[in-house]
Amino acid sequence: MNKTGREKKIVTTKKFSTKSFQKLMEKRLTKSEITEIEQQAMLEARALKSLQNDITNAMNNYMKEKNIGFNELVKRLDVSPAHIAKIKNGAANLTIASIARLFALLGQEPHLVFNKK
Repeated sequence: MNKTGREKKIVTTKKFSTKSFQKLMEKRLTKSEITEIEQQAMLEARALKSLQNDITNAMNNYMKEKNIGFNELVKRLDVSPAHIAKIKNGAANLTIASIARLFALLGQEPHLVFNKK
């Protein structure tokens, strides 16, 4: 019992290991469905990496062209240094609005090109 006299409920959850998750998928999906999911995941990961690289390159080019350092970029974007570091390292989960704000500061208009793979 806790301090208020109520019984505590203990909730346990089963964690899946990668192997058990793989076995579960194999039981529920066909091999072709698993292959399709894996291919989609790889395409998504490549697309994300490509976008992150484009954003990082645009920031680096801006800093070089304007001859400014990391701290000045932080000041101009009015965000935390940790957030800029995450963007530069490709670890930030940016919204479309934050990408638009970033590119407006950079004086660039983002342009997405979709290539069929």
